[in-house]
Amino acid sequence: MTTEPERIAVVGIACRYPDADSPEELWQNVLAGRRAFRRLPDERMRREDYYSPDPAAPDRHYAQKAAVLEGFEFDRVKHRIAGSTFRSTDMTHWLALDTVGRALADAGYPEGKGLPSAGTGVVIGNSLTGEFSRANLMRLRWPYVRRTVGAALREQGWEDEQLAAFLGSLEDRYKSPFPPIDEDSLAGGLANTIAGRICNHFDLGGGGFTVDGACSSSLLSVATACDGLGAGHLDVAIAGGVDLSIDPFEVIGFAKTGALATSEMRVYDRGSNGFWPGEGCGAVVLMRDADARAQGRFRYATIAGWGYSSDGRGGITRPEAAGHRLALERAYHRAGFGLETVPYLEGHGTGTAVGDSTELRAFSEARRAADPEAPPAALTSVKGNLGHTKAAAGIAGLLKAVLTVRHQIIPPATGHYDPHPELTGERPALRVPTEAEPWPEGASVRAGVSSMGFGGINAHVVVEHADGVRRTALPRSVVRLVRSRQDCELLLVDADDTDALRERLAGLAALAGRLSYAELGDLAATLQAELAGRPLHAAVVASSPEQAEERLLGLLHRVDGGADSLLEPAAGLFLGGRSAREPRIGFLFPGQGAGRRADGGALRRRFAEVDDLYREHRLPADGDQVATEVAQPRIVTASVAGLRVLDALGIEATAAAGHSLGELTALHWGGAMDEAGLLRLAATRGRVMARASDGGGTMAGIAAGPDDVAPLLAGEPVVIAGYNSPQQTVVSGPAAVVERVCARATERGITAQRINVSHAFHSPAVAPAARAFAEELADEEFQPLTRQVVSTVTGGPLAEDADTAELLTRQVLAPVRFAEAVTEVARRSDLLLEVGPGRILSGLAAQTADDPVLALDTDGTSLAGLLNAVAAAWTLGARVRLDELFRDRFTRPLPLDKEFRFLANPCESAPDGELPAQEARATAVAATPVPDASPAGEREPEQDADTLGVLLRLSAARAELPLSALTPETNPLDELHLSSITVGQIMNEAARELGIDAPATTSAFATSTLRELAGLLDELSDTELPRETGRPDAVAGVAPWVRAFAVDLVEAGPPAAPSPAE
Repeated sequence: MTTEPERIAVVGIACRYPDADSPEELWQNVLAGRRAFRRLPDERMRREDYYSPDPAAPDRHYAQKAAVLEGFEFDRVKHRIAGSTFRSTDMTHWLALDTVGRALADAGYPEGKGLPSAGTGVVIGNSLTGEFSRANLMRLRWPYVRRTVGAALREQGWEDEQLAAFLGSLEDRYKSPFPPIDEDSLAGGLANTIAGRICNHFDLGGGGFTVDGACSSSLLSVATACDGLGAGHLDVAIAGGVDLSIDPFEVIGFAKTGALATSEMRVYDRGSNGFWPGEGCGAVVLMRDADARAQGRFRYATIAGWGYSSDGRGGITRPEAAGHRLALERAYHRAGFGLETVPYLEGHGTGTAVGDSTELRAFSEARRAADPEAPPAALTSVKGNLGHTKAAAGIAGLLKAVLTVRHQIIPPATGHYDPHPELTGERPALRVPTEAEPWPEGASVRAGVSSMGFGGINAHVVVEHADGVRRTALPRSVVRLVRSRQDCELLLVDADDTDALRERLAGLAALAGRLSYAELGDLAATLQAELAGRPLHAAVVASSPEQAEERLLGLLHRVDGGADSLLEPAAGLFLGGRSAREPRIGFLFPGQGAGRRADGGALRRRFAEVDDLYREHRLPADGDQVATEVAQPRIVTASVAGLRVLDALGIEATAAAGHSLGELTALHWGGAMDEAGLLRLAATRGRVMARASDGGGTMAGIAAGPDDVAPLLAGEPVVIAGYNSPQQTVVSGPAAVVERVCARATERGITAQRINVSHAFHSPAVAPAARAFAEELADEEFQPLTRQVVSTVTGGPLAEDADTAELLTRQVLAPVRFAEAVTEVARRSDLLLEVGPGRILSGLAAQTADDPVLALDTDGTSLAGLLNAVAAAWTLGARVRLDELFRDRFTRPLPLDKEFRFLANPCESAPDGELPAQEARATAVAATPVPDASPAGEREPEQDADTLGVLLRLSAARAELPLSALTPETNPLDELHLSSITVGQIMNEAARELGIDAPATTSAFATSTLRELAGLLDELSDTELPRETGRPDAVAGVAPWVRAFAVDLVEAGPPAAPSPAE
């Protein structure tokens, strides 16, 4: 007889992470895509002292971002903690105590009342306590400082009396930030007493200890707690993790392993390049599920299985897929079901290239082994929201997974843009969702959580929904949160006069530089709400706090220079004043050849009215998006999406024109047909032109005016299909002949480029389509125009009673007179907006019209185009309904006079002073050398005869071992215990010495022997192209494995101008 595995109930939860003081806020951040990263505050690590963009700079780090706690203050009075004890104890103790207290209250045990004291245990994950006790040890190193400084000053000729006075004064200043060492200091600086202090405070007798598994620590604490509950040693277990270690030891240490992000942090992404550090604490209260049911406790979820493993000889800092798989096997064996039944995985997801690849491979292999036919599991990581919180990372992931099964919602990923190759192959086992999804119908409500730590320790925990109630749709509150995601923000400012505007811009610039990405959105909402109809208008569009600071200062500089109007969308800068009349705005609608996406892009994710549009008119997401029958309805739908949003914002136009296909959209805007009729006609037109036109034709854009193009067409069956601008003409005809015309143009120094279209539009080749389309139009009823449409068929304005059917029939064959039409629209406008996918028309219009032209790029992945358009219209004086930008958008209050309260490292309390600037050293100050381990009499060779000899010598030097200790079969990872990063560095250095190009990928080298590595280098030497002379092999001050940057100039023709297809 078999018994069901023991389930463990999660009955209480609490946390405090950057931008998330509670699990509810953490869940909001996950759904809304809020990112807590900000410039690492000087209170923690002074940028001038520790930052260098050069990854090889000694004792410096290269990542400027971190997610840090803001506003946390431990209430020692409430907890009855003496001031001296508080000061002598690392802040990790107090953060953990505070968080555990809130978790117990959530579980129904306020202040621990009602807990079975003897049967309640505490297991906390932590590594090295925290940065504050590490910093406080500086006090005990005063004798070293005294001797070092004294010796240096003695060498400068200081006398004893002068030296004693100075050192006495220096001692007082040096020690003042650090609390005196007392009876609490030792316990306050130990990691194990974090758990012990919790037991002490709540009078718990079930045992309390700290688990250190590096970045797996907190998930290991949960597994350890579950072991105790399952074995009957405990009745209630408190588990979790705490990490406050954003200090030089960890930040610079991670930088030297190459683990920190060199650019934006991306998770499970093709561009994964490292992580940004975070900090915080999470805690759960656990008990056996049967006990929780019997006591009527609220259960967030149940833990069905848990497992842990180590990578063996795999590596200390490099994760191994086999080790991770072993943890998975153990967890699901305990759970009694397979990984293939779990629809959602909360991954470790640090964003490092090696780490993400290893984890994706482990999950994929395990799922395929369990069931190769199982649908892909959704995979995300909370690190995209709050960074890598190291010892507190696993519990953050567990809390997210618990809330995921609790709410039965697959959450969208944050910090994921371009899927990793492991996710895009044939029949992938995993997928990264970009939108919130209801739980898959028919799937078990289960989630798995993984952690991987330095030292090769892996952990996996499996959670299940606690009750049988199933949810089938996303609640409106969830939809609101998910729709709040934006890649950039619009900051709006109004003022009564120039002095007031200067003051506001300066204050906002100072504030913006301190903000997190999430708070930048909060700032945008605050500024919009505080607009008061003042006459001067200023706006900035920015995608990061640093960019906001830079652009606000740029705007301030322009105002100081006397500017009173400015419209620079490329720089995100806008300035103007309320004018006597509203600005006149012209709309331009693109035709075929615009855009490439069918999913609605950022506009659909952000605005409900656009999502409704795409749901009503389902477009084929797969297949050839350029094919005429697909492209025409896709492009028109994207233009309608832009019109819907502009209408909601109250942005109206006085005139409009459409390029070829875009003429349908212009006529719809003008009142000739409603939205449904437009979309129906676009689909009909695309279908007719695909089926009724002669194949074998194409089009090309030629970078010249029609007078220069006409001679190129002499005697050829090719026609001018479009007069796009004075510098661009489009031709159309048989493909082979168009190629011949393009070659002729190139011979004369004129750029010509074939356009990616399926037919020779606007040429005799589409005459059958014109006749077929005329038949379709005969059944349509058109209304008189109520707005001014400028036709690209005639190049002039249309009368309100224009024959729409005749015009659309003629348009199929007639050349597109866009240059004439845009000139006419510009004559009636102060601002031109391209309303549709892409930005082709903006470039063409700028060659013809003097008015500023902005593209909304309505199917793009960014909202920048829309926000630029709003900023331009508002600063020009349009009455924009700005509140619509924040309707139903989730933000949090952000006072403009906010005083940030970050945790402060005592070492940063030293005054800045007027010290001379000190550049980062090019090379590290050498430590005392390790005694030479070479046997007496052994001589190291000065020159190597072959590749293997070079590798042997470099490896021995790096390991500080005698050359005789190494053989060609030595494995650097397993036998020399070198990290994979170090082995990659040795390979690059060997390549430099051998005069060959460095290997492009070094991540797999550590598993090879030195003989195998030498073979790889020899293969590179045999296959590389001849090297040019005159290039430096190395750069002074840069690590020797870094190759010198070089630029190869290759002669090429001038670039082709962008060309719409019709």
